[in-house]
Order: sequence, then C-alpha cells, then structure tokens
Amino acid sequence: MNCTKCQSDKTFKNGKEAKTGKQKYYCKACGYNFTDGVVPKHKISPAKVGMTLEEFRNKHDVEHIITKTLNKLDKNIVYEKADLIKLSGLPYSAQGLSTILETKGEYFGKTGGKIYYSHPDTIRTLKEQAKLN
Repeated sequence: MNCTKCQSDKTFKNGKEAKTGKQKYYCKACGYNFTDGVVPKHKISPAKVGMTLEEFRNKHDVEHIITKTLNKLDKNIVYEKADLIKLSGLPYSAQGLSTILETKGEYFGKTGGKIYYSHPDTIRTLKEQAKLN
C-alpha cells in the first residue's frame, strides 16, 4: 500500500478503524496516517491542478495582456495612457509596461504632453488631421 500523501511504499499497517473495520496505515517516509479506501481531504483532483498556457499568459505576460487590450479598443473611444492601463487590469508598476506600450506605435499618438491610445484607424485619422503627432 502506497502512502496517499507522498506515494512512498514505506507504509505499515497501523490497526483498524473501530467503526468501519477498515485498515489504517502509517507512512514512515512522511509520518502521515491514512485509511485504506478513504480519499484524503488534501487530495486535489487533476482537473483543478495547474492552468493552461493562455490562463498563465493572461495572468503574468504583460505584453500579451497589453496586446489583447489594444486589440479590443473601440474606434470611437480615445484613452489617456492611465485609463488604458486601468482598462488592461495591470498595475502601473508592471515590469516592462511602459516599454511595451512604446512599441505599439499604431495605437497611440501624443499631444499637449499626453499620450492617447485608440484603435489604429482612429489614431491614423487624428494624426492626418494634425490633432496628434
């Protein structure tokens, strides 16, 4: 019988449960006591373990998050930089955030010392009208 916690084969019979008569075991490797046929509460089903690559990227990949945010921008709305960052759900302190935003030239323009973000068609139109540089 392998330990249900650490999977070691260094287990020994350790009496029987009084109510059910099921065999109890003790694991010398990790010190865990368990009963044959009883699923331990600490056991996690494989379906709940880990995350997909997409879930990981949506949580930790700043460039991926910014790219997804920019790709969803509406043609009729212009955002200041701070508002775009809020929209992305990233903290202002996210590593590499400013550098990544600076590489997305088709999504932004500047005027009056501020940076504005929008759909590339909107930015292009505003630059043609000399509203943004």
